[in-house]
Amino acid sequence: MNGTRNNEFRVHQGKNVQRFREMLGLRQEGLAELMGSEWNQKRISLVEAKEVVEEHILLLVADALKIPVEVLENFTEEAAINYFNTFVNSANGSVNSDNASSTINISGFGGKYNLVDQLIEAMENLKMLYGKNTNLYERLLSVEREKIEILSAKLG
Repeated sequence: MNGTRNNEFRVHQGKNVQRFREMLGLRQEGLAELMGSEWNQKRISLVEAKEVVEEHILLLVADALKIPVEVLENFTEEAAINYFNTFVNSANGSVNSDNASSTINISGFGGKYNLVDQLIEAMENLKMLYGKNTNLYERLLSVEREKIEILSAKLG
């Protein structure tokens, strides 16, 4: 039984890449774009399938997602369950003394992370990405309007 439990909570770095990419609302194509021109959706998919990801790739992903590389290297299913249970317990009003602080010690990290600060930072990153997407959409719309004007002028 104990061996099964250890296998159940092994670190799968590729799944961690996928988990945090999805938490930030990014598709594989979006992460590939953030990582550079040599990256594409298929390559991101291959990274997410690996249990152990090369260190230089983890560094690139962490930089693109604006998260500590230690999260991708060490985050286990058990840590994820504990992390999300903290919020569930808080939402239900049943916070125990272990979860009473906004700072949590996640096993495998060797340190504490302030959840409120992490949440604020993630929200700021999402606002920035939303702003970039809005600007891109407005420019695309402007270009399409120009195309319509040119075609209308040529047609008549």
